[in-house]
Amino acid sequence: MRNMYAISIGLTLAGVGCLLAERTESPALGHPLFELTVIGYLLAIGGLMLLIVCLGASTEDWVKGRWHRTARPVDGQWDQAPPRVLDHH
Repeated sequence: MRNMYAISIGLTLAGVGCLLAERTESPALGHPLFELTVIGYLLAIGGLMLLIVCLGASTEDWVKGRWHRTARPVDGQWDQAPPRVLDHH
């Protein structure tokens, strides 16, 4: 999961870098580089969306872990359901 966080942060920073590079472009050209702007926005938005998904997955794992620790019996003596017997005939 750490790799996904690193990828999402890297994409976001790359997008911000593209947007900053477009802003600092010399005004002598007279026109903005729309391709660089679009790429910057797409990278930044993609990185932020991936970051939100990663945070959601981490939160879900944390909640499930807490739930399983809470739902476990203290002494391990709960009545367990008998195993299902499958009749193949």
